[in-house]
Amino acid sequence: MKSDLKVIVFFLIFAFFVGRFFLIPSARCIVSFVKFLGVKRQIKKLGRKVLEIDAGKRMGKFFYIYSSTAICLITVYSILVKRPLGLLLNLFFMTALLDSILAENYSKYNGFYENGMIFGSFIEWNDIFSWKKVGDDKISFLGKDGIRFDVETKSIQNEAIDFLISKAISEEK
Repeated sequence: MKSDLKVIVFFLIFAFFVGRFFLIPSARCIVSFVKFLGVKRQIKKLGRKVLEIDAGKRMGKFFYIYSSTAICLITVYSILVKRPLGLLLNLFFMTALLDSILAENYSKYNGFYENGMIFGSFIEWNDIFSWKKVGDDKISFLGKDGIRFDVETKSIQNEAIDFLISKAISEEK
């Protein structure tokens, strides 16, 4: 009886670590790669661009060089030491690298479109609950999922507000 409980506990601990450090990063890599392949299709789905938003801050070359070097060094080290488990570390660097490449790819298309907006990812208008003006250069959006994000609109804030009103998205007070 006592050994059965011990086996179950060790299995649950093992399953947690496999899920947390292998399955979740693997799934995130696959999802990022699939999203990367579907960017052009999503942009066509959103319709024509109405207003353009500044792309904002981009990742520096240092991050890409660092991630690529880390992936190569971990791979070479794991092969030389004959520890294939070390290759799992590459999943963390691959996930970060793919996420940043995906975000930078989206930022090329930042803006308000007929059927949605792109700001770091694709957001359709029916996923936006409300908006409010924050200062002279920002609009804050509240999604239906409860997540709030701010968009710097700078000189096009009035046009953006007029467009949001035409899309019947409610303004917060």
